[in-house]
This record gives sequence, structure tokens and C-alpha cells, in this order.
Amino acid sequence: MARGTYLLVLLLRANALTPPTLRRPSFFAPTQPAETRPPSAYEDTDIEARLAFARDGLCVVEDFFDEETFAACQRSARRQRELKPETLESVAVGRLGCFLEPRDPVCVALSRPESVARLRRICGDERLEPADFPVELRRYPVGSSMGWHKDEVLYEEPQLEVVLTLENTSDSQTRWERADGSVRGAWLPPNSLLLVKAEGATHGVTTVRRGDRLIAKFVLTASPIKLQAWYDNILSYQAQP
Repeated sequence: MARGTYLLVLLLRANALTPPTLRRPSFFAPTQPAETRPPSAYEDTDIEARLAFARDGLCVVEDFFDEETFAACQRSARRQRELKPETLESVAVGRLGCFLEPRDPVCVALSRPESVARLRRICGDERLEPADFPVELRRYPVGSSMGWHKDEVLYEEPQLEVVLTLENTSDSQTRWERADGSVRGAWLPPNSLLLVKAEGATHGVTTVRRGDRLIAKFVLTASPIKLQAWYDNILSYQAQP
């Protein structure tokens, strides 16, 4: 056997005995890049939300957090006893609320990097960052409602308002106007997010006739420059004269 042929046979045998996990990938079958990996469980839902937000400036995302994270948020919210009536300037009727401390589990869950990154993707704005306006806990007891309105702009660029439903035993619906002028209403389940851009879609909450609804409102902004509305809204739970 010629020397060159003998060396080729040895090389082929060695290659055949090499464990598959130790072989280098072929240039004709490259490893799969991270951005083309199979989509995660929530991406199909997020695609639908992205389309709705681009069209209407408002969308709903259900089952946002994993069970453990959401359960921690619920436990923390249930412990809050200092909910107060809002000032007379509020568009809501009979709603109670308070600001949460940054270390509260609700604030931590909403502002963690993976949550913010997901919200950026849905809204198509990579500039969004957690705002310096505090997270609000709000309760809608029997008799409360929120009239039709557009959210006030708090920063130089309209902020994104994120409403997390923590509990909802009410018969109330959240309603909003779509870009085509039609009106949609929905009962929002726990662990759902309502995303709405300030001065965007007109929306409201129908009167609670039974049960109640507990939510948290979180703000993301692309601008640090505050408008007068920021300073007005920070006084939402100031004692009434």
C-alpha cells in the first residue's frame, strides 16, 4: 500500500472513532446563532401584542410573569393596607391607591431587565427605561370607575404606561377605542398587562358592581425631562383639605 494511501486510511479511521460531541462543526452545517433559536413560549402572544400596539397604541399581554414571580407580587399587594382616595382632579371615581417602595416585589418584578427588554420589544422602542415616577398600587372597589380619557404626558416624550392586573373579582371591563374608531371591552385577568402610550388610545373602566380589582401601574420613558403633569400627579394621594 502506498504511504499516502495508508495515511489517509488512518485518518479516516481516527475520525470515525472520535466521539460526536468532540468533532468540530462542519463549515457546511454551522452552529445555530442565538437570534434564530426556536421562539420562547410567549413570543407568539407578543407578536400579536406588537401588532396591536403598533396599530392602536394599546395592547393586552396575558400571563406575563411566571407563577412564582406573580404569586410574590400578589402577596405583597395584599399586605398593603394604606390605600387612600385620590385627589379630586383624578379622572377615576372612588378609586383608592398608594405609591410603592422601589424594593417592593411588584416594583422589582416590573423593572427587572428581562421585563423591560420584553416591553421594549412589544412597543418597538429600545430607548425605554423605568421612569422615576413611582409604581402605583390601585384598587377599584364597588362603585368605582374611570371615565374615558387619554393618559397625561408626564415627560418630554410620551411615556408608556403599564398596568398589571393583580386581582380581579369584579364585573368591570376595561374599554378602549381602536385606531379604526371601534370600541373594544375586556375583563382583564390576573397576571395580564395593559400597555398604553400616553396621549394615545382613549380608554376607561366601567363601574364595578360587584367584587373588586387590584392593579399596579408602572411607567417607562424614553426621556428624563419632566413636564408639569409629573409634579401634579406625584400629589395624587395628598391629604384632602
